[in-house]
Amino acid sequence: MALLVALLLPLLLGMAALAVDLTNLSTAKAELQAAADATALAGAGCLRRRAECGNLSRATPDWIGADLTVSGFISQNKTQGDPLQRASVTSGYWNVSGTPSGLRSTTISPGALDLPAVQVTVSRRLDENGGLIPSILAGFLGFPASALSATATAALSSPGLAGVGSVFPLAIAQCMYDRYWDTTTGQPKLATAITVPGFDLPQTVGEAYRFKITSRYKAGGCESGQWSSLTLNSNDAATLRTLMVQGNTSSIPVGGSVWIQTGSMTTLYGELNACSAAGNRKCEYVMLPVVANISASALATVLGFACVRLLSATGGSDKYAVAQMSADTQKCRALNSGGVGPNFGIILPPRLVS
Repeated sequence: MALLVALLLPLLLGMAALAVDLTNLSTAKAELQAAADATALAGAGCLRRRAECGNLSRATPDWIGADLTVSGFISQNKTQGDPLQRASVTSGYWNVSGTPSGLRSTTISPGALDLPAVQVTVSRRLDENGGLIPSILAGFLGFPASALSATATAALSSPGLAGVGSVFPLAIAQCMYDRYWDTTTGQPKLATAITVPGFDLPQTVGEAYRFKITSRYKAGGCESGQWSSLTLNSNDAATLRTLMVQGNTSSIPVGGSVWIQTGSMTTLYGELNACSAAGNRKCEYVMLPVVANISASALATVLGFACVRLLSATGGSDKYAVAQMSADTQKCRALNSGGVGPNFGIILPPRLVS
């Protein structure tokens, strides 16, 4: 028995070391991953303008502020009881389609599918964050310690799925979005003069362009919007009145469809004015579906969701709403929404993308 035990002892120690130390390493890896996830989310949260980040004057992603947030937040995490002291951070753009893949430079000209992101790597190495992970039993077999690392990428996402009650029943064409939204800054385009050729509305220099959303029967594609019964195939004003108050009755994904109504629905413009910024402000900031083109009495594919500020509306023979694109992160929120979609002005809380 003594001889048998002596022969099996290395195997028994190896099995014990494998069980104990693999569990120890797995726990340490999970702690590092949790730290990387939380720190990346904290950093990505300060890419946008937020009072708590001290960057309300920023018009573009605050890369420096995100890096500083990571540096300050990492120390709130531990692994095996040791406080973490540093993390490697890289900022850039993450393409939601995966083409191209990986984190891209902050210097690119981003498109609607490129979301500002922060990538964080947290490591336990010989001279970093408390050193290597010590072995419990494997040291007897010549494996005294191990290096570990974990990486997480968090992006400021826009909804890929609009939840119930979040979408207002008015659709706009992508060319309208392109005309008034600056994809390079993720902000509305700003007026450069009080009168602008091609605009019949007075402008305020330095503010988002004021523009008209009017029926396709009254204007061309890039100046028109059209009432939409969203996921319902309906062409009556009563349905729209309900949707103006309650929003969409079922979720709407990017790539899904909304129904474009026929007619101008003249009677609705007075009600639209009453809930706009000129009235009780209940529909001052709304989330509108952006579609490829406006074609009445047909389904239109949803390309994304835009945040629009409705300033006023006029009925009668004119039939138009006065609006501005908006990126106000306190107002442009998608209720019950999730997924990852193109940035048309609606920003969700940061989410992990890898």
